[in-house]
Amino acid sequence: MTKISNDKISVITVVFNDAANIGKTIESYIAQTWENKEYIVIDGGSTDGTVEIIRKYLDRIDYFCSEKDNGIYDAMNKGISHCTGDWINILNSGDVYVNSNSLKEAMNIKELSHTDVIYGNSIEVRNGDKMCIEANPNPNLLEYSPIYRHGSSLMRAKVQKKFTFDLSKRKTLGYALDWEMIYRVYKAGYKFRKAECFIEQYELDGVSNHPFKSAWYNYKITSTSTQQIKKALLLLKTATKLVLVKTLFYKYLVAFIFEYLVNDILPHIPFWNIRKWVLKQIGVKIGRKAFIMKRCYLMAPRKINIGEYTDINRGCFLDGRGGISIGNNVSISHEVKIITGSHDIDSNNFYSQYFPITIKDYAWLGVGCTILQGVTIGTGAVVCAGAVVTHDVADYEVVGGVPAKHIRNRTKDLDYHCIWDSPFT
Repeated sequence: MTKISNDKISVITVVFNDAANIGKTIESYIAQTWENKEYIVIDGGSTDGTVEIIRKYLDRIDYFCSEKDNGIYDAMNKGISHCTGDWINILNSGDVYVNSNSLKEAMNIKELSHTDVIYGNSIEVRNGDKMCIEANPNPNLLEYSPIYRHGSSLMRAKVQKKFTFDLSKRKTLGYALDWEMIYRVYKAGYKFRKAECFIEQYELDGVSNHPFKSAWYNYKITSTSTQQIKKALLLLKTATKLVLVKTLFYKYLVAFIFEYLVNDILPHIPFWNIRKWVLKQIGVKIGRKAFIMKRCYLMAPRKINIGEYTDINRGCFLDGRGGISIGNNVSISHEVKIITGSHDIDSNNFYSQYFPITIKDYAWLGVGCTILQGVTIGTGAVVCAGAVVTHDVADYEVVGGVPAKHIRNRTKDLDYHCIWDSPFT
């Protein structure tokens, strides 16, 4: 088991005239179970009552100032200069941590001592709907574009203090200075490592809401590299896509491929090799010797990752909107439902929310069971027929019932492949 450090985490919140949201951000920081932390709040001279709200929490704030600044990145740099911790996280006004253990989960990674930047997944709120944004585990892709949301990361303080936000580039890069800073850290050879957890929830705004502008900034930031041609093609691809997605032709093409073809034509083709080839062409990740029987329904198939020697039997429903990760040697029986999407029943607008589901190696899902959003099925775990799983299932645990509860534990001595040899199944 990885020993969790006791490093001090400095959290910076910058705010300007955001009385409506600053309270929930501060409360989110206070709720964090990581004890060795400090809080830096930088206000840009608010006049709407923001300062009055902040002052109610001064006993939980280690440094606070309210004065005019030169924008959000100047305020962040000011906050960085006052940090005394080992790690720095930016929690801007309006953003919140996903849960009370977000910082603790982020710090619980392997090889922490050899890591300079910890980054994790995010939850994006767009028009009231919540969407999981999964960070890419490959740091090498930073050569081309961001792979995580800046707020869902922690940087070693000594690195962050060396690589502050370059205000001289504000006119050319707008609100992409955080990505420009991250790119400089990456090019300097510092180590990035993904934590398998969700860190921050944010409202969609800024440059992230403008795909072409974001792609243009990516190109400008990284164009000093030797791979200019590849990056220019990436920019062109993004621009072309933004034009096409607004056409009626594109709308019908996507509907044909991901609805009619995937779920009305393919499930009835008797040859698995043909079905597998088509699914791979449209971006579904399917491991070696994996098998999906006929009459399975795949929603958002490109967010479904299927491991090796895994079989999915007839009539299964896989809702990939929040992301589904299925390990190796997993057996999924007939009529199983894996559902990543839902609604908040207490929301006045009934907003949608999506959370990923993970099914680890050697798990067995019994006939007709249902796995609900955000659940992890542990290695070698068994879900009995007809069960409804609402919470994580531990490694080698057997659960059943509605809702699913512990029955017993399974043997850990597992060594088999789930293989189907019939070409017509």
